[in-house]
Amino acid sequence: MKKLTLAAIIASTATIGVTGLAVAQGEPQQDRKSWMLERLDTNGDGAISQAEVDAMKAEREAQKAAKFAEADTNGDGALTMAELDAFQTAERERRMEERKQRMFERADADGSGTISLAEFETRRHHGRRGDGDMFTRLDTDEDGLITAEELEAMKGHHGKRGWRHHRKGGMEN
Repeated sequence: MKKLTLAAIIASTATIGVTGLAVAQGEPQQDRKSWMLERLDTNGDGAISQAEVDAMKAEREAQKAAKFAEADTNGDGALTMAELDAFQTAERERRMEERKQRMFERADADGSGTISLAEFETRRHHGRRGDGDMFTRLDTDEDGLITAEELEAMKGHHGKRGWRHHRKGGMEN
């Protein structure tokens, strides 16, 4: 029973990972249908057939089986707690390394392989480009004015408390 539970955990993790990837990449809710159509409509005819859905399911099952096989280091077809722990640790380290690489590449604006002080300073506020000035970040259309729409857009980026909460380090008046 424990082996079946571990297998289910690995399978669920792989499935959630695919969904989480779409969310992490910033897919808006209203674009979910277009994302699904784009992802599943492999022949580009503008419709999703049962064969395309079946192919996606088969691909997902193959990914789950590959993840399971990767975790099953002794190849006995079952996962021990030690194998599961080692797999999860390795996956976490891989994701962190990928994230670190992406952050470095974004900060290295000139592609030199190093981050200069100027590049570092432009990235200091939660990875956003700009000179670190709140006005510059809020004035997204760079017209020298901050509109209600720009304020509302910034509020969406910092949760329901908005940019004011963020600016004061979480302390609201």
